[in-house]
Amino acid sequence: MTTTRHPALTATLWLAAILMLLPVLATFLNSIATGWTGGILPRGLSLDVYRTILSDSRFQAALLRSIAVAGLALFLACLLIVPAVIAAHLYWPSLDTWMTRLVILPYAVPTIILMVGYLRVFSAPPLQFSGQPIVLVLTYVPLCFPMFYINVKNSLQAIDTTELLEASRLLGIGDVRLLRRVILPSIFPGIALAVVLNFAGLMSEFVYARMLVGGEFETLQMYMFAQRDLSGRLSSVIVTVYFLITLLITFAAFRLVWRTETKS
Repeated sequence: MTTTRHPALTATLWLAAILMLLPVLATFLNSIATGWTGGILPRGLSLDVYRTILSDSRFQAALLRSIAVAGLALFLACLLIVPAVIAAHLYWPSLDTWMTRLVILPYAVPTIILMVGYLRVFSAPPLQFSGQPIVLVLTYVPLCFPMFYINVKNSLQAIDTTELLEASRLLGIGDVRLLRRVILPSIFPGIALAVVLNFAGLMSEFVYARMLVGGEFETLQMYMFAQRDLSGRLSSVIVTVYFLITLLITFAAFRLVWRTETKS
């Protein structure tokens, strides 16, 4: 089957891609520019600011903290949310209906109300974790729910799970084996996409980190906020490093998806 290429559509897609990449390119140029006034291009280029930032122990610690908190929150989200969404889709449609309604909760409820609620929960027995990094991890897990639910649910709807369950039971194959050998590999791309999207969001999160743990546990965004008055180039370097890390995580996730689909 042959497909017809439309030049106008192709040109539009290329234009959209260029427009989306322009801010990233401008940020990178600003991070290596020695001066950028009076013209459309910088006067000179230098990597000195990158050497300064990357060798800063405070920046390294903030970056590692952000990656560690986001990684642990995503691990817990995969461990808790993915099985819950699968079980609700397969066995409890009424629970699935409630999950559909809860998707909008992190966006519908104002952030300040959520933070007050989290502070109340984590400052009273038995969860007296107020001000500790574990609060940030436990707070991030519910924030991951919408992306995980939408992507996993769409992946489950793309396969006929009802027929798969009926066929496996007729053949004497248990539900657990079906889930492990068929359903999970089929929805793995959706899980990987949810991980990438949530990782990008958690790495750029500032309000919860600032309000729940304060300055004692400095994350990447808090470090960038502290450096905002020193130099615009410093902020550009931090944003570029954040973008590169997110890009590497995205590439690794889709590489893993491609290898999984190749093996299957």
